[in-house]
Amino acid sequence: MLDALLRALTLVAIIGIGQLIKRRGWVSTSDFSKFSKIVLGVTLPCALFTSFNTFHVEFALLGLALLGLTLNIALQVIGYLQNRRRSRQDQAFAVFNSGSYNIGAFATPYLSGLIGPHAMVYSSLFDIGTAVASAGVAYGWGMSLVHPSGRLRTGALLRKVGTNPVFMTYLILLLMQLLNLRLPDQLIVFTSTVGAANPFLAMLMIGIGLDLHLSRAKYLDAAGLLARRYLFGLVVAIGVWFLLPLPAEARVVVVMLLFAPIAAMMPGFCAEADLDVELASFANSVSVLVAIIAMPVLYLLLG
Repeated sequence: MLDALLRALTLVAIIGIGQLIKRRGWVSTSDFSKFSKIVLGVTLPCALFTSFNTFHVEFALLGLALLGLTLNIALQVIGYLQNRRRSRQDQAFAVFNSGSYNIGAFATPYLSGLIGPHAMVYSSLFDIGTAVASAGVAYGWGMSLVHPSGRLRTGALLRKVGTNPVFMTYLILLLMQLLNLRLPDQLIVFTSTVGAANPFLAMLMIGIGLDLHLSRAKYLDAAGLLARRYLFGLVVAIGVWFLLPLPAEARVVVVMLLFAPIAAMMPGFCAEADLDVELASFANSVSVLVAIIAMPVLYLLLG
């Protein structure tokens, strides 16, 4: 337990370093996107290839991808229904920010540093469904709500999913698992070296992007959004722990993922749709702080 607590505090300290270097002017919030591209496009894929290369995914575990897809869409639907009497902009905002989880850039490296590399496999399978629901369903649904024609822009949706490096990495890894293919040892030396930097860079990136400023009038909206998210997570977590027919370590990971932050791409989607970016960024940052505390606590209680 002490070892797990020390690992959690180490990750929190790295986030603190991100905040510190931002306050000292070494980096700015605008640099978040640069770190995000490095993490999502380079270090995370390398870490995933390294982890999956020595792990055999059983057929039953593929259900984690379907579970991720289902839970994300369910939460999007709940957010939409709760805002059905409000404007289409409010409905789109709820769809974007209700059902999504920051797995690749936060939860996976956080779990890797907290539990170990094997946790990345479970979180990555869950993230396959999350990526489709967030970059695909949420994007297409939300944009259709604010678009004058009210139509789902299928081409834009497919481009978002197809150009997502994490999703494409998961797809390649899944195909390799199904075909029983492995990377040569010489290549694993490279991916393991680059992937080892992923937990540090991902947590540093979170610290740089953390922003807790919001006008007072919007705190109630943020509270409602986050309350809906965590109440849903709590109810589902109980069901997952007692009903999901998977190994205990997989159930622990899924329960922890239910308290992962809102996907980092959502403020960007809100900006593209001309929605409230300030509120989206604040809710995203608060969800990061909640995850920093909730995920290791859950691990200590269930692990």
